[in-house]
Amino acid sequence: MFPQTTQPGLPPLWNARRGIVCTALILIGIAQTLGTIALSTSSAALLTGEAHVYGIPVLPALGVAALVALGAFVIQNRAAEHFALSYVHDVRMAYARHALLLPFDGKSPPIGLSLTRLVNDLGAIKLWLSKGLLALVTLAATLATLTAWIVFLEIGFLLPLAVCVSVWFLGLALALRPLRKSIRQSRQRRGGIAILLGKALPDRLPLLLHGKLSPLLTRLGGKSVEVCRLLVTRATWSGVIRAISRATFPCAVLLYAVAGIADAASIALFLLIFAFLSSQLEAGASGLEYYEANKVAHEKLRKVFEINAMSPIGKPSGQSPDWSTPVTIDALQLPSGNLFSARIEPGNSNLLQIASFEDRRHLALSLCGLTQVQSQKQIQVGGLTFADLGRKELWRRVALVSPVNGIPAYQARRPAAFLGARVDLPEKDLGEFDTILDFDADRVPAEAQKIPEIEQFRIRVARALLRDPRMLILQDDGIHNDDRLEAGLATYLKSRDVTLVVIAARPTE
Repeated sequence: MFPQTTQPGLPPLWNARRGIVCTALILIGIAQTLGTIALSTSSAALLTGEAHVYGIPVLPALGVAALVALGAFVIQNRAAEHFALSYVHDVRMAYARHALLLPFDGKSPPIGLSLTRLVNDLGAIKLWLSKGLLALVTLAATLATLTAWIVFLEIGFLLPLAVCVSVWFLGLALALRPLRKSIRQSRQRRGGIAILLGKALPDRLPLLLHGKLSPLLTRLGGKSVEVCRLLVTRATWSGVIRAISRATFPCAVLLYAVAGIADAASIALFLLIFAFLSSQLEAGASGLEYYEANKVAHEKLRKVFEINAMSPIGKPSGQSPDWSTPVTIDALQLPSGNLFSARIEPGNSNLLQIASFEDRRHLALSLCGLTQVQSQKQIQVGGLTFADLGRKELWRRVALVSPVNGIPAYQARRPAAFLGARVDLPEKDLGEFDTILDFDADRVPAEAQKIPEIEQFRIRVARALLRDPRMLILQDDGIHNDDRLEAGLATYLKSRDVTLVVIAARPTE
């Protein structure tokens, strides 16, 4: 686990660097519009056979205008992609950091922490920033620049421009709300499919063995059909908005024709300018669709960030607790809502009886410092709370044995007690485990999965003892099934002044 170096929650979009890039995008949009105006003017002059445009030869003016308009377009798209990916990187790292800091006893929330859903959310954010925001920024620059140029040089184009913009906004007013609704519904149904699959995967084997996959597949098929229907609805309304954007061009042409056809040069220039405007309006409509999808993605991500995670790992206090003193638990909040208090005597066997498995798990993780800071504040040793201690101190001094701790897959030529260890510890005398745990710790198992459950429990204990802990937590009822194991382990730990804490559902008989 690495330190959390940033504030929790979604990272802010705007900072100094991205603000500069966005300002540059606006300026590039203005340059692109000016280049398009120059390109349209030069093309109209070329079509009507004029030799000069604004006192400049047509062909050189056409070449320079094309270079400016197309070059600005390429630079703008590249800058927008960099702008988007810089923020996506921040969100990805903040999400990963937050997920890694979630308490170990926390269940995956219904929204899920799956990579697939994260990729979908980040994809929606990137499309908005690289395509949607770019389109709207460019559209604003285009409208401002075109309006200024028309007012000063082509006043006859002002009314068609106003009609185009009015038709576009009218279309948005009619179609944007159902489009927004279809986006949200389709995302929710797709999330439902992910949750259904996530819940079904752990139980798929018994379902398969008993031939009961059909109901699950029927539910999944129904949800998939509904998602497809909603996506088609979304595509329909998206098409309506884009069609209205394209319809602005014939509307402008019709109005210009009714108002009176001017000379051929003006007609050619009019067609080129308003064809460009129509394409910009269509891109702006797509940008609004990306914006709505981006809002849903942010809402999904925000639900993950709202889950309380561990506090940022700060600098340890530097004080080493006295582990020969009692460990006290004062009103620890359990998942069931009950408060738990206890006193753990050092160097002895201590039994903490709790009925609920989730409560036992939470208490065990709290004693290891693997839950939220609020839980760690309720546990003290030597005048210090567990929240005051460094993570490494707790990891070195407290060892946990739990049924949730799996036995690692088979590793060739490794003793059972070393399964899953990074390195061998040759200085350790594994022979002492023969007496304490009643199994051959030097034996190399053929397959870890075939080790009996009671021996798996003994392997977990052996791996914990190899760390020389000052306190051993047994959140496992396996010790109740073997009086010899319990007595031998208690004697062994007491001789080494190690505190034994057994968290069980029933007292030792």
